[in-house]
Amino acid sequence: MIFDEIKQRVESGGFAQHTGIEILEAHDGYAAGRIVLDQYHGNPIGSIHGGCIFTLVDTVAGTAFVSTGKACTTLNATIDFLNAAIESRELTARAEPVRIGNHIAVFDVRVSDERGVLISKSTVTFYVMKSAGILDGGKA
Repeated sequence: MIFDEIKQRVESGGFAQHTGIEILEAHDGYAAGRIVLDQYHGNPIGSIHGGCIFTLVDTVAGTAFVSTGKACTTLNATIDFLNAAIESRELTARAEPVRIGNHIAVFDVRVSDERGVLISKSTVTFYVMKSAGILDGGKA
């Protein structure tokens, strides 16, 4: 699957579009994406909401896996919030494979802001689906 098709599918609908996620790179099991932050991404204490950060993590990890030409669904994910994104204007997530097997795939995802501050580190585990899912109209 080519980058432009992956980018269009992720950005053109659903929750990723609603939150403003932009896919910057996707190839061979690697992906990067970002969110340019706005007031609605925040929480009551003035930092970026953890759910917003996690949405970026899950989306970019899934995009990394889809770039292998297969489909997946998230089985488990952990996130460690290492620094508050209080003065951040943009968050970028980078996902890379730890292991891609026939049934399970694991990705490491790191989120940093525009200053290079590491905001979070995650591990995302996927179940490998039999078909390309979103790539072939959802015929699993």
